[in-house]
Amino acid sequence: MADFPRTSTNHPSPTSSHPRASPSGSTSTHPASPTSTPRTLRIGTRPSALALAQVALFTDLLRTSHPTLSTTTHPTSTSLGDTNKSTDLHTLASTGKSLWTEDLEQELLERRVDVIVHSLKDVPTKLPPGCVCAAVGAREEARDAVVMSAARRGEGWRGLGDLREGGVVGTCSVRRAAMIRRTYPHLVIKDVRGNVGTRIRKLDDAAGGFDALVLAGAGVQRLGMGERISGWLGSEEGVLYAVGQGAIGVEWREGDEWIEGILAEAEEGMGKAGRRVRWECVGERSLLRVLEGGCSVPVGVECVWEEGGLQEGDGRGTDAVVEQADKHHNGYEQDDALPEGPDPEREGYGGILIMRAMVVSLDGKECVEGTRRHYVSSDAEAEECGWRMAQELVENGAGEILKKITLNRDMIRSQDGA
Repeated sequence: MADFPRTSTNHPSPTSSHPRASPSGSTSTHPASPTSTPRTLRIGTRPSALALAQVALFTDLLRTSHPTLSTTTHPTSTSLGDTNKSTDLHTLASTGKSLWTEDLEQELLERRVDVIVHSLKDVPTKLPPGCVCAAVGAREEARDAVVMSAARRGEGWRGLGDLREGGVVGTCSVRRAAMIRRTYPHLVIKDVRGNVGTRIRKLDDAAGGFDALVLAGAGVQRLGMGERISGWLGSEEGVLYAVGQGAIGVEWREGDEWIEGILAEAEEGMGKAGRRVRWECVGERSLLRVLEGGCSVPVGVECVWEEGGLQEGDGRGTDAVVEQADKHHNGYEQDDALPEGPDPEREGYGGILIMRAMVVSLDGKECVEGTRRHYVSSDAEAEECGWRMAQELVENGAGEILKKITLNRDMIRSQDGA
């Protein structure tokens, strides 16, 4: 079953029953076979509405591949990201601790839950010993969304380019702030905390002083608030999305063959789409791991499959990216990138992955970007695509940008919304 991360290919099929995940942790199941021993999949996650909506998407996927599997949901607030509402995320990130995952991973390692469902973009590339994580399911809109205040929307403003000199944009992302400064230097960036609903309420409150927010589009849509999106930010606007953005990450204990089997079969049911989402994210996380970046450094990425991978308008790639790659053919070596001989698995799912990546200084004045075309038909090839892209960025000056950020964390803390 391809190369889904696992420690063994011998995995028993689950025999328990499966309802939709319940935020309360309650369970309803279909009758199990008289000869089976029911086992419930315990899912850990954060208690936010978005986290629970993503659990529902994950259990919907499992319902297709494992219709009799029972699940329970166990929400847990994280001590840093969820509990500390006053300190900006960049200062919290500089402590070296995982903002959104550390407490959940403790539960996983203590066997109180079987898996954790994350927004993959929030998962560090370096996991605790004994933990494994992969993108599972469909990757929805990966781009950042512009949400205008009710007042500005009423005036017909839709994009950041419509905002006048001194317009205030809310974000808590270093990456978004840096890239917005680069493309829209006339705007002011202001930090904003809270879940999506809280941020939008702050946006619409005139006392908050915000003209617009920039948020992950997938999160807004998953919460059923897509009508608030007035515009999108992508490569044409010079704003690339976060590594793993738009994808759901599932984390489990290394060596858990039962979980590995469930996830592999769920992915297999999605065919090419599921496999390619995983490879995109493997490549992106490899890039970030080499750059030693995280949510506290401005690294952006954009992936598109050259043939048959994405359709125009799905938000995860643009014609401009393909044209850029075709001009430069960055790093694509046919002799050692393409497979030798026919391989149905590679022929069916593999293809040319075009990865564009960007590192921007905090003030938006320095930028190093590149594009790479790489044949990908396995996790190993996706990893190679990512680290080679990172290597090229470093050679072209990204290392110096990141070094300045690392050596001057106070610069992050002193900037509004940096």
